[in-house]
Amino acid sequence: EGPFSSVPSTPWDSMPSIDAYLGDEPHSTGYRPINEGRGGDGRVFGSALGGAAIHEQFTIIILSYRREMVLRSTLEGLHNLPFLNSILIVWNGEDPPTNEVPWPRLHVPIKFIRTATNSLNNRFLPFESIQTDAIMSLDDDASLRHDEIMLAFRVWRENRDRIVGFPGRFHAWDPDSRTWRYSAEKGCELSMVLTGAAFFHRYYTWAYSRTMDSRIRTLVDHRMNCEDIAMNFLVSHLSRRPPLKVTSRWSFVCPSCIDSLSLDEFHFAERHRCINEFAKIYGYMPLINSQYRADSLLYKTKVGASQMKCFKNV
Repeated sequence: EGPFSSVPSTPWDSMPSIDAYLGDEPHSTGYRPINEGRGGDGRVFGSALGGAAIHEQFTIIILSYRREMVLRSTLEGLHNLPFLNSILIVWNGEDPPTNEVPWPRLHVPIKFIRTATNSLNNRFLPFESIQTDAIMSLDDDASLRHDEIMLAFRVWRENRDRIVGFPGRFHAWDPDSRTWRYSAEKGCELSMVLTGAAFFHRYYTWAYSRTMDSRIRTLVDHRMNCEDIAMNFLVSHLSRRPPLKVTSRWSFVCPSCIDSLSLDEFHFAERHRCINEFAKIYGYMPLINSQYRADSLLYKTKVGASQMKCFKNV
């Protein structure tokens, strides 16, 4: 499995014209207005995407190694997830996954890709197997409901140049040490969305692997950390827009899993160093602060008994 050598599409491609929306096959693009343009309540909204072509679905990429039981549980939770095209498991090491674990049979294909080296940069390789513009990067222990994922996907479709996801983080300037600091505190601003549960355009995997300064990938390998920060730097640098957080969720790790690495003080110290090293390489601070999140339109809004919300709980 090799990365594609040319860019198939970009986050800044123009959307189809109305003729493309309403045209007849085979000339139309596959983009369709919901309910033929009439719109509707949650029943109609939940059954239509406004475009069902392959490139308008999404691919889930999971980086994993020697955590077969945890990975299996996560995969089982993705069964029958709407608009999912395929799942790529990037097996981050030389030893193959064990045959002792019966992998679940889902409604979409699951493909294992073995990598030559154990590198967190492998999460963002531009594999040819990715047929969709949308990628959902997911940790192997992530636990999200289907409606949460669907909302994030719909938000991404309207913000294709941004990272759209769940846990928010921010950077702040420390005037005493005159350095940037990384923070996971809940606050009124964010400048990063962790790629353990986030959507982004596949173009950014090409940019991460092919055009981003190689010193950043080297630092990620050296520290075995910060690939998610590196992707946030890259996307903000190229788009000049902040990421988008969806829903009120701040954590996505399953409660039955072992304590997360992110709770370790050394882990945070490494991320402080990464932010300052990346900013030095870029020559400025690309991260941009944002002060809002995206929820569904009728969230916490009372509707009539005969109406159905687009999303009931998000």
